[in-house]
Amino acid sequence: MQRKRKAILFVAVVLFGLFVLWGLGFTQEKTRRGVPDGFFEDFDVKGRKAVFAYSSEGNVGIYISDIEGKNVKLLTEAGKDENVHHPVFSPDGKTVLYLATPKNREEMRSALYLINTDGSGKRKLYSPDSLITEAVFAPDGKTIYMLKAETFKNYSPIARQDAHDFDIYSLPVSGGEPKRITQLKDYMLQSLSVSPDGKDIYVTKSDNRNSKTAEDIFAEKHKIFRIPLTHPEKLEAVTTKGITEDIFNISVSPDNRWIAFNTIVNPHPGRNEVFQYELYVMDRKTGEVRRLTYLKKYTGAAVFDERSKWIYFMVDQKFGRGQPVYEWYRATIDGEEVERIAVAVTSQGK
Repeated sequence: MQRKRKAILFVAVVLFGLFVLWGLGFTQEKTRRGVPDGFFEDFDVKGRKAVFAYSSEGNVGIYISDIEGKNVKLLTEAGKDENVHHPVFSPDGKTVLYLATPKNREEMRSALYLINTDGSGKRKLYSPDSLITEAVFAPDGKTIYMLKAETFKNYSPIARQDAHDFDIYSLPVSGGEPKRITQLKDYMLQSLSVSPDGKDIYVTKSDNRNSKTAEDIFAEKHKIFRIPLTHPEKLEAVTTKGITEDIFNISVSPDNRWIAFNTIVNPHPGRNEVFQYELYVMDRKTGEVRRLTYLKKYTGAAVFDERSKWIYFMVDQKFGRGQPVYEWYRATIDGEEVERIAVAVTSQGK
């Protein structure tokens, strides 16, 4: 039975890999091996400040700015042969948590760092011989939750190598050993988010609960899952009305009413087209889902402001057509206003 399951998985991954390469364009593979200039996708906002990762001529740094994209200042730079990324503010807005990983991710190393928002007090919090892909603060600021992968490999000859066998861990901000929360060993966990009351964790993952055949596996969709911290074994899929395609890049609003996410709006692109991902928001009170953007691009990572009125997000203007070029946008919760935010990172910011 185990051999049969592996054979089914292999066939499904091969088919899925062909589908992805067709939709994205093979050039996207090449860009992910390097570090293109400009924004990294993930960032955070808190109060009137924003923090983001940015690359200039291959040099990657963590920067802080006003929420309008002005007064950009460098907080810290990556070491030799590494990237720094996924910066997030602490709940009080005084410190920034970020990840450092080798440019060659096959080395399966990573480190969590904390740094004050004025650039002082940098310290390494945790450095395992495994790959941490995302990390966030608990609402009380005393605990960090992270996604950690135990393997880095490809599941088919045509698929690129990537991190797999994911689980969720917690780590005290004061230091110490991590605690394993889930026992999933999942193929891929993404979009780690914590509910404002600190009771639940949200991720996106493939919904494989009823998959038995190659056709089932190939038809699996990436969905939002809620994981109650009191019973992490009881994860459940979150219903998103009217959404039938994969869901990525979720964010829970500070008032706990909204969940933002992106999804594919053209599941069957034409010969010279690529997939388009647009930003949506779900009202958790009513279950209603609303589309916010019509940019015909890739709308990526999204973050709510503290009042849950605006959603800040990245847009890749060249998705599937070359090196990613991210630009910073924001939209009101009703989608009536969508505007680009100009951010100028200069040598004066260093």
